[in-house]
Amino acid sequence: MDFFGELKKAGNFLPVDPDSGTIESGATPVVIDWDYPGAAAAANVSTRKTVVPEEAVVAGYYFQAINADAPHPAAARLWQEFLYSDEGQNLWLEGGARPVRGDAMAEAGTIDADLWGALPEVSGTPVIPTDPQTTKAGEYLASNWSKVIS
Repeated sequence: MDFFGELKKAGNFLPVDPDSGTIESGATPVVIDWDYPGAAAAANVSTRKTVVPEEAVVAGYYFQAINADAPHPAAARLWQEFLYSDEGQNLWLEGGARPVRGDAMAEAGTIDADLWGALPEVSGTPVIPTDPQTTKAGEYLASNWSKVIS
């Protein structure tokens, strides 16, 4: 709370949803957001620096599911397979997002090393939020996976 109080006193804690326009104009000098949309929004700001604080690393993954009643569930499964393939993960990386399989791909030599090396370094252990809605969705998918994909 002290940190946010200091930001507010300095005039840098603003109730504005940042985007490329507010970042480029300087209207949002400090943005707290996921690193990949922030990097994309600030692509034209040479003084922009993305920082991933060691003591506050947060990881979040989007839940994906295939509806068992989908008109073409096999096509949906193929799409999921593509998203998590080396090619799909490198496309996420090209967009500035951290591929969920990035570390394993780096070890296997299948990741775009230039893009992987350009991401801000993350140190510390990521904390995955455990808010009730996220936890409930994850528990549902885990316990009903065969129903979801069949």
